[in-house]
Amino acid sequence: MLQADPRHPGWVQGWGVVEGRPPSWKFAGVFQTLHEARTTAADAGPGYEVRWGSYEQHDPDFVSGNSS
Repeated sequence: MLQADPRHPGWVQGWGVVEGRPPSWKFAGVFQTLHEARTTAADAGPGYEVRWGSYEQHDPDFVSGNSS
């Protein structure tokens, strides 16, 4: 289960898999573990990277400042 983001009500924190740069990046998912995210990034193809961030489950929107 993803953990709640205390700074953003209704959002969760996790390892996101993205390609490109915001606001036009492609989003492949958000995961509880770094291992799950790295596996998904490898399967998604070249250019996908793993980043820690916050995810709005109903939008979906992902914001990040850090990569793994």
